[in-house]
Amino acid sequence: MRWITGRAGRGGDAPRAAPARGGGRTRGGAGGGRARGGAANASTPRRKRPAPRRAPVSWGQIWGRLRLAGVGLLMIGLVAGAAWTWRSGLIGQQWAALGAAMDQLAMRGGLVVRSVTVEGRDRTSPTRLLNALGTGRGEPILRFDPHAARARVEALPWVAGARVERRLPDAIHVVLTEREPLALWQRRPDGDFAVIDQTGLPLTVDCRPFADLPVIVGAGAPGQVPDLMALLARQPALAARVRAATWVGGRRWTLRLDAIDDGIDIHLPEHDPADAWGRLAVMERQGRLLARHIDRVDLRLPDRLVVRPRPSVGLGGQTPEAPARSGVPALSVSTAGQET
Repeated sequence: MRWITGRAGRGGDAPRAAPARGGGRTRGGAGGGRARGGAANASTPRRKRPAPRRAPVSWGQIWGRLRLAGVGLLMIGLVAGAAWTWRSGLIGQQWAALGAAMDQLAMRGGLVVRSVTVEGRDRTSPTRLLNALGTGRGEPILRFDPHAARARVEALPWVAGARVERRLPDAIHVVLTEREPLALWQRRPDGDFAVIDQTGLPLTVDCRPFADLPVIVGAGAPGQVPDLMALLARQPALAARVRAATWVGGRRWTLRLDAIDDGIDIHLPEHDPADAWGRLAVMERQGRLLARHIDRVDLRLPDRLVVRPRPSVGLGGQTPEAPARSGVPALSVSTAGQET
């Protein structure tokens, strides 16, 4: 038998009321629900997402890749074949055979060289000119290259410029502009000479036919020849008597008149040589200065004239003569200690 009293609700042995549903209605229920949920999430491991499956390769893709690889192999083969063909000389042989066939057709059609005409040739050797053209009678005219022939012709010593024309069907025409010889340059005292043209260029030609040209002496003298000739041309009567000119110290000229061996030396100044050259011409016209027994006229001082008498003759009443070399008389070169 159980004893029931009215204070049963206050004691610690009274039964607890069941928790209400929907723990969100009470604070205790709400807090307890969140704690239990958090503990459950912490203890439960996360599931990994499965990796995406690769789509299977189709036969179309396989065929495209094979086709690309085949194209690459074909290109490699073509390049290697072309390189081998070039190195083996097959292309050159085929090209030569084609050129020979074209030459045969041209010759049958009358396209061959039958005449070579030249204008302006005076000193250029005909044999050297034809060799430079690189063709001759009966050669296929279509094989003739006017531009290459022009370059070879202009390399000849006497040729300053050239025009080469191919006139079909059978003619080649050449127009030359040749160099003009102005003087002989004595390069060494032993008589080594070179012809100087109108631009001061030394030419590698035979000097013997030009022994009557004025002789130029001195290092760097060829480059001064055009200016010297322009200076001398101002007084033609005196210019015709100039036989040699020495470029002294790279700054002025000493001229020799009338004769290489025993002529009269004319010392021109460094500055304004044209004025001194004109004064000499006036004195020659008025007083016949150069007809006197003198061997030097010094015009380097603008306000005075220095004249040196000719030395006495040697034994026998004659002046010793210097020997000539290689058909051209040599001129003694003045050094810095002898003349300035």
